Amino acid sequence: MATSGSSPLCSASPGERLHDEAPTMRPRLRIFLLLTCLWSCLAANAAASTPDIGTSADRILDRLVDPMGPGVSVIVFRDDKVVYRSARGLASVELGVHSRPGNVYRIGSLTKTMTAATILTLARQGRLSLDDSLSMFLPDFPNGKDVTIAELLHHTAGISDAWDSDPATPLDTKASVKLIAGQPFDFKPGSQWRYSNSGYILLGAVIEKVSGKSWDQAEHDLLFTPLHMTDTGYHPDHVVIPGFVEGYSTDDAGRLARPGFASIAGPAAAGALCSTVDDLLRLIRGLADPGTSQPSLFQAMAVPAPLADGRTAPYGYGVMLGDVRGEPSIEHNGGIEGFTAHYVYLPRRRIAVVTLANTDAGIPNPRSITRQLAALAMGKPYRRFQDVELTPTRLQALAGAYRIQGGSKHVLSVDHGKLFVRRDQGPARPLMTAASDDLYYVGDGTDYYHVVKGHEGRVIGLDFHADGAEAVRREMRIEE
Repeated sequence: MATSGSSPLCSASPGERLHDEAPTMRPRLRIFLLLTCLWSCLAANAAASTPDIGTSADRILDRLVDPMGPGVSVIVFRDDKVVYRSARGLASVELGVHSRPGNVYRIGSLTKTMTAATILTLARQGRLSLDDSLSMFLPDFPNGKDVTIAELLHHTAGISDAWDSDPATPLDTKASVKLIAGQPFDFKPGSQWRYSNSGYILLGAVIEKVSGKSWDQAEHDLLFTPLHMTDTGYHPDHVVIPGFVEGYSTDDAGRLARPGFASIAGPAAAGALCSTVDDLLRLIRGLADPGTSQPSLFQAMAVPAPLADGRTAPYGYGVMLGDVRGEPSIEHNGGIEGFTAHYVYLPRRRIAVVTLANTDAGIPNPRSITRQLAALAMGKPYRRFQDVELTPTRLQALAGAYRIQGGSKHVLSVDHGKLFVRRDQGPARPLMTAASDDLYYVGDGTDYYHVVKGHEGRVIGLDFHADGAEAVRREMRIEE
């Protein structure tokens, strides 16, 4: 008797006569059935090698997202299909409305990937070159002749973000360019790498100059429409957006709060778009595999930024270059008032994950969720921590400063029975205490610390495991 899901031929033992086999079976029919068996077995083995991730993915979201707080929408793509699509938390905390996978979110700097893809599309159409100077399109921009389109895409142009304006006042592209032009360069173009929202606002101005349309309309026509991204676009402040979630932040006391109002017009081509996880997956798939004779746009975008001294920076054209559990990745994060976002694409595995959250408070953390789901999808999950509660004495034994190579330091402190870590003058981040002397960031679980003890169990250092790697950076305790 065949087991469930298997073929009778596959379940037969060698030499066993199959009870549905006619004694006079013709040779061609026998060969056909044997080949069918072979392919069925191969398919069964292939399915077994890529097990369903649903249960484990549910555990990750259940652990990292408060069901009564701001929520997330996620999607996971593997084996040429969506293998997980879900949501947790609330789209409206006030009304108790649950998040849905198809909700619309502000995506912040994920917009940069789309702006860069639009620029590269215009380049492929012969309407501009990445070697063109900024002055070819904005002739009045100071020293624009010294900056190339490629440098703007790479964040190596030195364009400053130091200009200031009332965030509640909407700005059009012309007004933004004027404010940016009033600031001196941060450094000589091509000599350094520094993330620049202003540089991508200038790219939006270039798109407008070349296309004769607003930057968002050009991106819609050149990118969103061909990729069937029907829920992606720019929406002015007053527009009602179907399926849109409320955005949240926290106040100085750490309580849930609404973020201060900032006009969405300001970020422009650097961060003003809205989208869904489904549309962002369509974007990733379209950039990775255009389905035509043209090479992948992702392949062209994933070129590390070259610097004048021969070094490179891990940023391409609108994409961050990194790795997840040792696997090369193309990714980007996004943050804007009330919202955070992250996507990861693993080109060798053809795995894509997108997470969108309606909070800018860091918990839930789209980067952590995205990377954990990507690691799960490729069969290299991050370790799971077993939380333990330490006594006040053991907590206080961890408090102190730990030296980081290069002159920085981590400071661990205890406040109202909870452990916090701060790097230099940065914000204090809460830590969870786990079994086996491990510490990890609340709402995260990718990076973690292992407590190093010396004589008689005294804490002498921390081993920092970046992204859960086995390799460590040892931080020795600073004696005071």
